[in-house]
Amino acid sequence: MTVPPRADFVIPRHWIVVTVVLFVVTFALGFLVKLVPAIGVAQLPIDAALNRANTPALDAISTLLDKLDQPPVVAVILVIVFAVMWFVKGWRTALGICVVAGAGWVSCLAVKYAVHLPRPDLNDVPHQLLKEASTLSYPSGHVAFVAALGAALFMAVAQKSSRIVIVIAFGVVAIVVAMSRLYVGIHYLTDTVGGVVNGVAGALLFAGLWNVIVSPRLRRNRH
Repeated sequence: MTVPPRADFVIPRHWIVVTVVLFVVTFALGFLVKLVPAIGVAQLPIDAALNRANTPALDAISTLLDKLDQPPVVAVILVIVFAVMWFVKGWRTALGICVVAGAGWVSCLAVKYAVHLPRPDLNDVPHQLLKEASTLSYPSGHVAFVAALGAALFMAVAQKSSRIVIVIAFGVVAIVVAMSRLYVGIHYLTDTVGGVVNGVAGALLFAGLWNVIVSPRLRRNRH
């Protein structure tokens, strides 16, 4: 990992190459599932098995997490992150984290509409919590947001201990969110994997652009 002098995010020296590779993997996985329907069908028993283990508590958690990628909810989360990180890292880095996380999350829309993979049929799960699902299946926007936010925070800190905490915390959250999406039968497992890769790719792309374009201008304007 390397970082330009006084840049806000610690990113790989060849971040553009890494970003391209991650997006290629994201698109490749999505098109593979779309072009080979048997791959999607083979994943449906995972959704059904999780769904059959339903409890009122799991229903409540999954229903709550279903709201995670709604714009008002995302906005509230990012405002909280901004306030906390302003205190920890300063307003410029805090703003950068929110921009990188938000833009990284939104990047999944480009993948969704390019791949255009329909969602699984909700009738395939025995315990239906949702009557219908909006947008498209691949990748999971919920997981992409968690991954993008975790990646943004990871790149904004340099201490090894802090990075380990971020990886563990967001890894656990990503797994919980991914399982909740399968639990309600609204995604394939590959959708959640693609969400992680997409979220990291989007965050890295905008972290690099922030370092190169935005951060230097903010520093000059301050003086």
